[in-house]
Amino acid sequence: MTNRKDVFNKLNATKKLPTPSRTALEVMRLCHSDTASLNEVAQVIQTDPALSAELLKFANSAFLATGIQVASIQKATVKLGMKTVVNLVLCFSLLSTHKNGKCPEFDYGKFWSTSLAQAIAAKTIAGFGKEYDPDEIFVCALLSHMGQLALASLFPHEYAGVLVEKPSIEVRENLERAQFGIDSGELTTELFLDWGLPAPYALAAGFHEDLGSVELGESTTKRVAELLHLSYRIARLCHGVKPSSQQIDMIEDMAHGFDVVKGDFSSIFDAIVGRWQEWGETFNIPTRQCPLYDEIKAGVSESD
Repeated sequence: MTNRKDVFNKLNATKKLPTPSRTALEVMRLCHSDTASLNEVAQVIQTDPALSAELLKFANSAFLATGIQVASIQKATVKLGMKTVVNLVLCFSLLSTHKNGKCPEFDYGKFWSTSLAQAIAAKTIAGFGKEYDPDEIFVCALLSHMGQLALASLFPHEYAGVLVEKPSIEVRENLERAQFGIDSGELTTELFLDWGLPAPYALAAGFHEDLGSVELGESTTKRVAELLHLSYRIARLCHGVKPSSQQIDMIEDMAHGFDVVKGDFSSIFDAIVGRWQEWGETFNIPTRQCPLYDEIKAGVSESD
């Protein structure tokens, strides 16, 4: 029986999967070297002006404000650290080359907008505890639906047929497996592994929409998946998806499980929306107006 690794290898051989730029790949190679220095990493990044600009925007963003602005890649790498720089270079190289595509039913703008909202939510929630590096979680969340983008890139017309009826997640994944031999979540996992990201993050990203999946186990992987699941639900609220009272309760309960005081969730959500809109403008990613959390919650109460 063909497994997902075999299917991924065949897809990867087409050279059409979303791939980091040459600069990003060289930075990733340096990161895995025992002798590479931050200065060497900075010198490589500087060969790509667009990537350099995105990294400087991130380092100087209000989200990371430390009171010290940086104007050089060398200073930015020192401020952020090698691991964070490598992950961000991976993100920005994929973002810059895949903002548009040929799949008519795939909303590229909404894809990156939702991914950005999820990443900011995940980073914000992660910051309340000490379990995870918030910047690593940001990257993991931002790329956690890359399998969908990959299928849209590989099979633009066929994937449009899958999406045209706007199926539920479960139905969509069943259609993906039937047509392509792999679903978008599994493909996300294989892409993460191929890019050298940690296995727990790869599995969490691929299966966070199904927390009951046996792939997650009960360890750190499951915990990261829960954080990604929560942040995705928050991102959907940012995009105007109307929740039920049960879904609101679940979101607040999950956030509480990551050390967020329930009474504080309203202000935290509103702050996430504000950062999402600011970052959308900075990185040219579309966002939308979103009601305050208390207004969303009041609307749910009125409809019950």
